[in-house]
Amino acid sequence: MKEQFEVIEIDNEMMTLKANQTGGCHSCEASSGCGTGILANYFNHYSVFNKPYQSGVSVGDFVTLEISSSELFLRAFTLYIAPILALFLGGAIGVALFPQQEFWHILFSGIGFIAALFSCRWFFK
Repeated sequence: MKEQFEVIEIDNEMMTLKANQTGGCHSCEASSGCGTGILANYFNHYSVFNKPYQSGVSVGDFVTLEISSSELFLRAFTLYIAPILALFLGGAIGVALFPQQEFWHILFSGIGFIAALFSCRWFFK
């Protein structure tokens, strides 16, 4: 998968890149009333990140970055499937430890889910 990014700042051998969001939710007329469009606006600040400076690049240029399909699949799996699996695993642990008390089932499920979310955040830093 290839994506274009605009160089918005160069500082100390680091480039700050901003995603070039031209398609999808940003060009649709219904984005203001659509749940996906509202979330895209809410998380818009996550489209800026730093990369090491490449020679010959200046502010305002567009650079193309590519991610392999296996890396994309791994990240999508980790972000979407792993927290759900951790939710069920936490619930199963709660059932095994406290079979008659539903509170602990719910608590262990929540702990598993939140632990998976923090693990994803740490893993993708």
